[in-house]
Amino acid sequence: MILLYLLLSYTIADIKVESRSTEPNLIIQTVGFAIGDQFKETMIAQAVNNLSRLKLFNFIAVDTTIVADGIFIKILVEEAPILSGEVQFRGNKRIGERDLKKRSELKTNQILTDRAIFDARKRILDLYTEKTFYSTEVRDSVIPDTVNRVRLFFLIREGEPLRIGKIEFTGNLAFSDGKLKRKIENKEKGFLRSGRMDKAKLKSDVEKIKSFYKENGYLDVQVGETVIEAKNSRLVITFPISEGRKYYVGNISYEGNTVFTNDQLGKTIKIKLGDVYNLTRIQTSLQDFGGMYADEGYIYCSIVPVENARDSIIDINFVVSEQTPANINRVIITGNFRTREKVIRREIVTLPGQRLRRSQVVRSAREIMNLGLFEGINPLTGSRDDSGNVDLIYEMKEKEGVGSVGAGVAYSAQDRLTGYLELSHPNMFGRGQKMYTKIELGGRLTNFQLGLTEPWLFDTRTSAGVDIYYTNRLWDYYTKRDIGTSANVSFPFYIDYTRMFYNFRVERTQILDIADSYIPPTSGYSLYDDTFPRWTVSNSIGLTRDTRDFIFNPSSGSYISLQAEIAKKFLFANVDYNRMTFEVRTYFPVWWKFVLMARMRVGLVTSLDEVPLYKRFYAGGTGEDGVRGYPDRSLSPQENSRAVGGNALFINNLEMKLKISQGMAVLLFYDTGNTFSSWRDMNLNDLRRGLGAGFRIEIPMMGVVGFDLGYGFDREHPGFEPHFQINPFGMF
Repeated sequence: MILLYLLLSYTIADIKVESRSTEPNLIIQTVGFAIGDQFKETMIAQAVNNLSRLKLFNFIAVDTTIVADGIFIKILVEEAPILSGEVQFRGNKRIGERDLKKRSELKTNQILTDRAIFDARKRILDLYTEKTFYSTEVRDSVIPDTVNRVRLFFLIREGEPLRIGKIEFTGNLAFSDGKLKRKIENKEKGFLRSGRMDKAKLKSDVEKIKSFYKENGYLDVQVGETVIEAKNSRLVITFPISEGRKYYVGNISYEGNTVFTNDQLGKTIKIKLGDVYNLTRIQTSLQDFGGMYADEGYIYCSIVPVENARDSIIDINFVVSEQTPANINRVIITGNFRTREKVIRREIVTLPGQRLRRSQVVRSAREIMNLGLFEGINPLTGSRDDSGNVDLIYEMKEKEGVGSVGAGVAYSAQDRLTGYLELSHPNMFGRGQKMYTKIELGGRLTNFQLGLTEPWLFDTRTSAGVDIYYTNRLWDYYTKRDIGTSANVSFPFYIDYTRMFYNFRVERTQILDIADSYIPPTSGYSLYDDTFPRWTVSNSIGLTRDTRDFIFNPSSGSYISLQAEIAKKFLFANVDYNRMTFEVRTYFPVWWKFVLMARMRVGLVTSLDEVPLYKRFYAGGTGEDGVRGYPDRSLSPQENSRAVGGNALFINNLEMKLKISQGMAVLLFYDTGNTFSSWRDMNLNDLRRGLGAGFRIEIPMMGVVGFDLGYGFDREHPGFEPHFQINPFGMF
């Protein structure tokens, strides 16, 4: 104490620095004191601390000497060397050198202190621990290179990876270990399970356990720090749980609600008196309440559940602050660089001056997405004005390469090898007009098509289009040549999401190159009847109702279509038939990104004469009348071992689709269907069955490419049938 007192009463007389290369003035300026200062108790520790922060030295010492009435301070430092080149690793096989360098955080030409080496070694060990290589050893080796420069090597002895052998829970009385294990992402090693531990997922596993308990009334549940142990070359993970009390729902009341009655809110809520308290259901109910108010324009409405606990009973009072409803000031569209604003604005049902309703915003976004021109839409609201009204902003992201230009070689079971050139664009000149032209040339098919559609004729919701075509196709035992044109128009019907359409078509058909083996029937229709050109003038009328959320890759909604095509002998027309089809498709979101699609299609064709072969139904393969697992057009009544088509059709398709993104999906399918000679012969016990899997992917400038592999159970020789498609029926 006497020595300390003497030191504290002395003045610093001199400061000396011993260093190899560091400028002494830098050290003196860093230590925090100078000659002439009154010496204090904390100066030595402060000096060492300040010099350590420079990260330049491996060794720092401060000595003091008392001479007369002053104190002399001597500072000794040993400079750390500079890292020459990149850090090197030896013995690493499980983890790549790039990952190790990144984790070490050591850079060429940095000052390499002992502390920096220690920290880098620890980070490398942590990386191996994260990858479950628990028994890994890491040593460092510093080799002199040139003056004050060294090379650094990390010598690694990798341990064997440990897998999760057992997951345990302590304190869980309400739920079994098995039930809790199903709620977490880390899994024990087993059949088709690697058992690899993911530390990042351990944190989410703790939250999942808490959420599960709170969904079952245990609001006070606590999950302690996870314990990880290595036993017998396996990891044992233990989750300590304190369950707490189980709570139940008591009285439910509402306060401050004037827009909706208590009964209306009560029909929406997901809980009732006496239920086990479920936090997730209460949060869902709050979201549903918010949606109800948002549909009426009350976007500033807040609903707070005030809870009162009575032992194990919780009364809930929903306190509603409705605020004033918001109207739309302006509707602003951004992000449309190629598409004219008019094309987007005419699809929007939210208009300036109207009440801002969430359902109308969702409807507008759906209509815009179904144009097929945008990858995404983000509806936003601007700042509120003094009246609480806002601007509504539709932030668009346009697709790249929305048009399709294709050329190459295609193969299908029906047309074999064909070369094609195709140009289509659904947004000509940014006006939303659709144009396509297609040329196909092959051994079995020659096809020329040209079409144009105006979706908003005269700026009304009426769409109109025109098509011309020439097709020369070799079927199994004859060639059919069609030259024709058609015009179509559609407009909204009285029911929401419903349109009526009309199509007028004129077509010249001729049958050529009938096979010598073809034997015409003794009565009824014969192909030889059409070796001279036949003319068809048909009128088609129909109704469609489409509530799908996204027509190119739906997740919900339905599609219903009823069509009738009537062709009569009139003037130069000499073909008579009546063709009717009914189709319904329904999409059900099942879970996560899985969507179930159910489809039924029924068709009937009649004639005052015999129905021509080329107007009958042929099932099998892909397309509108597809039954996958069977060749195209193979499901048909037979005459002399040849498919002659049916006058009645029944198709049923089931698909379970994993919607990876808006432009990609994989699916499982089960198809049944067949064609029949007449509606009297229809027999649902005589449907052909197919089962398989496939995928769809949207490729810019090419369109949607699909592949299905189906197994036909009811073929003569049951087996697999591949189906490759470009822009397939139904798209996704």
